[in-house]
Amino acid sequence: MWNTGKLDKIEELYSPDFVADYRPYSPLRTGLEGIKEMVRRAWTTFPDYHEELEEIVAEGDKVVARFLITETQQGHWGPIPPTGKKLSFEEIVILRIVKGKVVGQRGNVDNLNALRQLGVVPTPPGD
Repeated sequence: MWNTGKLDKIEELYSPDFVADYRPYSPLRTGLEGIKEMVRRAWTTFPDYHEELEEIVAEGDKVVARFLITETQQGHWGPIPPTGKKLSFEEIVILRIVKGKVVGQRGNVDNLNALRQLGVVPTPPGD
């Protein structure tokens, strides 16, 4: 779903009670419309959005996954106008699964690395 931008699997994978928490970088998103909005925004800004699963650990009702995200910024990303620059950075998510559906998603995205690649934030000398 994330790698295609197609929304047809959302109801199969996510609970109507879904909550996504990526604060402080993004507002709290809730319900099926919340996850649809997340996917739409990603694909509007980054039409070649791609996640590659690097690691996954599951225990009980929790799944932790680390992804490598690659994308090209073709739309506005918040206040940043389109740059056409290709980005590559990591994301770690903790998913809570109930009755086979995602009800919670807490994520941490390496936005600092992405902003450095865009030239918005300077890279420290020696990095």
